[in-house]
Amino acid sequence: MYSYFYRLFQTIILKKSFYDDVIKVLNYSQNFKQVVEIGCADGLLLKKLDPSHDYFGYEIENNYILKLKSKYQNNKNYNFYNKSIDEINFEQFDPKTTLIVLVGVFHHISNEKIVNFLKKTFDFHVYAIDAVRLDDQNFLTKILLDNDKGEFIRTIKEYKDILEDYNFILARNNYLRVPYDHLVSFRKIKVSHIESIIS
Repeated sequence: MYSYFYRLFQTIILKKSFYDDVIKVLNYSQNFKQVVEIGCADGLLLKKLDPSHDYFGYEIENNYILKLKSKYQNNKNYNFYNKSIDEINFEQFDPKTTLIVLVGVFHHISNEKIVNFLKKTFDFHVYAIDAVRLDDQNFLTKILLDNDKGEFIRTIKEYKDILEDYNFILARNNYLRVPYDHLVSFRKIKVSHIESIIS
């Protein structure tokens, strides 16, 4: 999903890693044994993940998958697949012990694809974070959002309308060195715990 130069740009402007918060969510419960990451790209989460977890990374760009398979070929707990969100068989995972992670995915896919995902993952723990449009965002933020590769950056209301049984926390200027807002969407994880992470 991300080119080398886009990832380099992200690294430069990043103030706080999205994946630091993902690790905190994982550490919240000892029950999480499996991590399913949709849109794993070049595997940034794996640099922070305890290798004892069973990891399943899905990415639509096969060059990333080939590189990850080569890099982590000796770790039998790590699995990589060149599949889209629609192609994943979630029935192979235990909802009680699996955390599904989507960093910057929902704002790249249509409502139809999200609805299909929701039907398949109703019983799962899910943590997602995406760019969000707000009425009071400044000029620079709006320019950045307009130039984001995601075609489906939504308002809070639009995210809530599609993710009906999710909880939401707005993260304003938490992650980047430039003004930029994100919405954290999650289910089957305590609101108080996510609040403590985002604050």
